[in-house]
Amino acid sequence: MAAILVVDDDGSCARYASAALTESGHEVRCAANGVEALLLVEERLPDLVLSDLRMPEMDGLELLAHLRQGWPELPVLLITVDEDIEHVVQAVQSGAVNYLLKPCAPERLCDAVEKALRIPRSPRQHGYDEMARIIGRSRAMVEVRQAVLFASRAEMPVLITGRTGTGKEIVARTIHAASKRSSGPFVAHNCALAPRDLVDSVLFGHRRGAFTGADRDQVGLFEQADGGVLFLDELEAMSLELQAKLLRVLDDGEVHAIGSPKARHVSIRFVAATNREPLTMVAEGTLREDLYWRLRGLEIHLIPLSERLEDVQPLTEHFLGDDHAGISPEAAEALRECAWPGNVRELKNRILVAREKAQGQRIELRHLQLEPTHRGAPPGEPPRSSRTQTLKESENEVILRTLAACGGNRTRAARALGIDRATLRRKLAELERAGGKAPRMP
Repeated sequence: MAAILVVDDDGSCARYASAALTESGHEVRCAANGVEALLLVEERLPDLVLSDLRMPEMDGLELLAHLRQGWPELPVLLITVDEDIEHVVQAVQSGAVNYLLKPCAPERLCDAVEKALRIPRSPRQHGYDEMARIIGRSRAMVEVRQAVLFASRAEMPVLITGRTGTGKEIVARTIHAASKRSSGPFVAHNCALAPRDLVDSVLFGHRRGAFTGADRDQVGLFEQADGGVLFLDELEAMSLELQAKLLRVLDDGEVHAIGSPKARHVSIRFVAATNREPLTMVAEGTLREDLYWRLRGLEIHLIPLSERLEDVQPLTEHFLGDDHAGISPEAAEALRECAWPGNVRELKNRILVAREKAQGQRIELRHLQLEPTHRGAPPGEPPRSSRTQTLKESENEVILRTLAACGGNRTRAARALGIDRATLRRKLAELERAGGKAPRMP
């Protein structure tokens, strides 16, 4: 028995093929288009895909291209009408194992499937299971997963772009987990957090006595990431001087710790991320053009959650987990209507707060406490996600609501927010300095 995925937008044709293959003892799943097919393949890899050529949204040729890129050993069998012969020839040249013409007798269909299944295949490749880390059913996220799977098999640098909260570090970690370097370290560094006078020491390391206060050797992040991946977040905060030094490491793979008489060679996969448009930074002179093109071996762009609201439901289900009573239809619909200026991170925090409020019961609309401003922008105004300071306002609001939901317990609140207690303390201090009301709680 084999697992077969039938892809056809014509329901009667799909049922016909499914019945014939089920009668022959196979397990059959059906998809109405290419996008749905890719989601089902990522969920569980079939033994063979039987796809129509003519489909809306993503046709059989485009589906074949995605499957060849992500799952090169997966056999794809096409079925179509005779007017599509030129396209069929193109598909076979692109990797389809065979084709059938409609209408096709059940015996001929099953015989073609059996022959395709007998074609020798390599063992399943590493990387498919890790794609489950990237949640979403939108076409944009299907394409992101395909790009991530491709990136995981390459050794070139990756540049991830997208607004704050869209999940750039998740993408970086998935690339590492699905790659041949998965047994090596994953080292993350936020370029905006390191003190300017210590950033060289943080990245390159130093030897004892190299400068005042250097009372012991320190291994830099470059050396820590040797054999693995170094993720450089908020690249826009890196100084031009440091960019030049990073470029040298990218080019020759050598790291010279401060105070060390000799350089050390390291093997690092660089993944960088920025929430700004890279070419705009190049034009402004804040990002070296040569570094941009060096880091941009592959580029993956994450679009805002407001532009893929169909992903709100699967993300919500993921954040709720299997041990929760779920969410009411009214609450789920309200979440799909929100503007989400803080993107996936804001959605996650709101769901975690709602879980605390629901205390194990089903989440209702009242647990979300959504103000009218969350339901998109008022008529005539720009979207909330494009106004100034909305991300910070949203973050402060989520922090205060989480504290309230946790009864003022900062340890529980930090855990719910996915940050450590020191970070929460710093953010509350910033809120107080800005004139906000940060409660002084334990």
